[in-house]
Amino acid sequence: MKYFALKIAYNGASFSGFAPQRTAGIQSVSETLESTLLTLDIDSPVIGAGRTDKGVHSLGMVVRICAKDCWDSGRLCEILAPKLYPHIKLRAVWEVDSSFHPRFSARARSYLYVFSPHSMLPFFTPFIARESLGDYRALQECLRLCVGEHNFALFSKTGSSPKSTIRTIYSTHLSPRIYAGQQCYVVRIVGNAFLRAQVRLLLGACLAVSKGIITKDDFLAQRDAVRRHYSIPASPQGLYFGKVWYGGRF
Repeated sequence: MKYFALKIAYNGASFSGFAPQRTAGIQSVSETLESTLLTLDIDSPVIGAGRTDKGVHSLGMVVRICAKDCWDSGRLCEILAPKLYPHIKLRAVWEVDSSFHPRFSARARSYLYVFSPHSMLPFFTPFIARESLGDYRALQECLRLCVGEHNFALFSKTGSSPKSTIRTIYSTHLSPRIYAGQQCYVVRIVGNAFLRAQVRLLLGACLAVSKGIITKDDFLAQRDAVRRHYSIPASPQGLYFGKVWYGGRF
């Protein structure tokens, strides 16, 4: 038996999320991968580096599968890629040892969030969120306050029960961009790991600070797990699972 890592990009609007969901008629990313692998006589569970909600996209999700010894990375990529396209793009395949785990072996991972306060053309709406922005500098400052090791328990979806809610965010970056002639903004967040819905809840609260809905002190109290002041997540459209690091600088 061989083990392979697959790097994939996908359009989250086409799926119920990465992991199986109770959504009638819509497959998850992992279910789609598993059913497609079965057409190649590869019966393998798909283990991912993270999980994305419905509507959330990926630029570089890494998953692990196992296959018979007759497969090699080049042949697997050549045959599997056209079967997954167009909703899933197979970007790379490489062989790994059995100890490799896409989630637990990762040193860091990143998310990108693309949003605009303006109405976009309809074919951009699944990929660029419409979110109003108040004070740009306030948003920038609030994102900087996310950096460091903190107890993000109050920035996670209820119902999840991780062993620890302590996470480390290594960096955040906010930059203005022009897409399709409209003013947009891109947020990049890099951390060691993220709780369920943590990124969307953090972004929702940071945007709320920029609009004066909550104060910076309110945000800090929630960041430090003292009191929840804001619980409306940013919309999933425009959120991308970016990249996973298993070594090197990030």
